[in-house]
Amino acid sequence: MTHGKRRFPALLLLGSALTATLLSAAVGRAVMDATTECLVGFSGVPDTARNGGTVEASGTSSCTFNVGVCVNSATDTCAAAPLKRVKLAGNCKGRSSLKFSPSGTATTCGPTSGIVVKLKRRGKRAGKCKLVAIVSSSGRPRRVDRDVLTLRCNPGTASPCATATTCTPSGTVTCEPLVSDGQGIAGTYQMVAVQGPKLCQTNAQRNRFGPCSTEADCGGQQGVSQLCSVTPFATADGIVLPFPQGIQTIFTIAQEDPAPTCNHSACIACVNPDAVCAGIPGCGATPGQPAPGCLRNQCCQQPGFTIPTFTVPLLGGLCSRLDQYRCGFGVVNSSNPQTGDNEVTKTADTSDPGPDCEYGTADDPPHKPCNTGGSGEGNDLHGKVLRCVGNGVCDTPAGIHYRVAVPSLSTTWQDSQRTPQGQCPLGSTFDPDELIITQLVLNAEFSTAGATSSFADMNGDNCAVAGAGFTNFNRTGPFTLGSPPAAPQPYDSSTCQPGAVCSTAVAAGVALTGGGPLYDTGFTAVLTNGPMTRMPTQSCPCTEVKGCPE
Repeated sequence: MTHGKRRFPALLLLGSALTATLLSAAVGRAVMDATTECLVGFSGVPDTARNGGTVEASGTSSCTFNVGVCVNSATDTCAAAPLKRVKLAGNCKGRSSLKFSPSGTATTCGPTSGIVVKLKRRGKRAGKCKLVAIVSSSGRPRRVDRDVLTLRCNPGTASPCATATTCTPSGTVTCEPLVSDGQGIAGTYQMVAVQGPKLCQTNAQRNRFGPCSTEADCGGQQGVSQLCSVTPFATADGIVLPFPQGIQTIFTIAQEDPAPTCNHSACIACVNPDAVCAGIPGCGATPGQPAPGCLRNQCCQQPGFTIPTFTVPLLGGLCSRLDQYRCGFGVVNSSNPQTGDNEVTKTADTSDPGPDCEYGTADDPPHKPCNTGGSGEGNDLHGKVLRCVGNGVCDTPAGIHYRVAVPSLSTTWQDSQRTPQGQCPLGSTFDPDELIITQLVLNAEFSTAGATSSFADMNGDNCAVAGAGFTNFNRTGPFTLGSPPAAPQPYDSSTCQPGAVCSTAVAAGVALTGGGPLYDTGFTAVLTNGPMTRMPTQSCPCTEVKGCPE
């Protein structure tokens, strides 16, 4: 026994020495330090957790974290490199869906997925899991990056909203004029959309929402269409809706908000919201009684936001229009230095929260099947959308930011009077004898600071979306349009060249259509505007109305 006790420590020492030797050899073959930190990171998380850390959320039974993995986000201290396949380890269920094979040295993001973390002890204790992302370079010397993300779900009410803005501008803040005409900030303004650069759109597997000149820049092959699209555009279910030029946004600032906030409330007027939509007589001539296939047939008689009829290149060519149906609201922040925080995040759940629009209360209806059948969650207009403004940091300090929400009715139909074939002439209307394809009620909130949207299970019934979602490869999202392409108007708008893009506003959101062919769908939009110009002052006697699902 005594002899055995003497040998045991010796074996431990021998094992430790062997382990140290192996680790030393491994370190000698691979580099893993600050110069490799950019090789892999996480998306869909706060900036502080992109290279690992802890992300927390709250839920009544579980939390859904919509995360992804990005590679080669080069910095001054870390150069990009050709990489092998991204490896995912840890104990988070569903982590394998995040794997992808990088190509070249460009910044690339893989698919996103909703990682569900359940609470413990019947919802009374927090649950957590770890997600480990690992990449290594294909060349020599081998470079390695390994990031660990902890996802923690705490008991409570689900809320994806960011913390309060923490930026502290240096120096004196001034409120810059929107137009340099000496008339102050209060008044009515107009922005007119202009043709902008080509961007990779939602369906792109690579360089999404980045600049492009060919389909190959977006991960496609020559001849594959609808990946590299001219701005402005929108997408629904990943299908590109090529917006025409001539989109007008007219907004009124009734009163200037003084420094240091300079966050001027804006209103997009809607004169007579109870009028029958003039552009869609096929949806019924009696106000408030839409014809079969239409969700509504009432629009603003005089809208502040207008989009000319445009062509959708599907089924030989379809017609589509967007009609404002009530007043829109938002802000224009002209602070210099910039003190605004205007990123918009929208998270949706298809499940019906009941009349109070809250999950976990007594009026919640029984759960339905998570499908698009007659009794399924996707076959109704009910659901919940959590909307958050801000991401905790100041907006890009390069100019005047704005954020405006436009309640809109999108109608797409097959027009029997198209001339020439496959085109939808300006002024086309949806008439009673024509075929409606789809109608969506949208609340597109355009922001020059950025936008993110996703579907998530917020009430623990394992049903976030029942329908098309955002794309066929990533129905739930999230999809983020950051800066760029989002960009504010320069403080001095006179520097904007005639006909050129002066600001770029982006939007991301969801529509619960209650019917086919899309059912629950996600949309994105990029709106490239010319400079703000002053118009004769208008009144906007509207009151903002909050409602469900948003």
